[in-house]
Amino acid sequence: MRKLTEQDFTAIIGTVEHGYIIERARVKEGIYTDSDHYGIVLGRGEKEGLYVTWQFHLEGETPTYYWGHYIADPEAALADYETRS
Repeated sequence: MRKLTEQDFTAIIGTVEHGYIIERARVKEGIYTDSDHYGIVLGRGEKEGLYVTWQFHLEGETPTYYWGHYIADPEAALADYETRS
């Protein structure tokens, strides 16, 4: 696994994963030396009107998403995205 770059985030934003459009992406914050190998995304549901934040890392060049927080309120979802580490 490699360190995430701005190009990785740019490539992820706008893609669709499990019915959620990825609207934001950033590096995961943390105290570990490999924390910058992981990221956090914010996705908006295409149909349900729900939001999700996922942790992710790259498998090769493909994002693998996991540990989702599913949230109905857009402001709460944005707050979760901004504070999640």
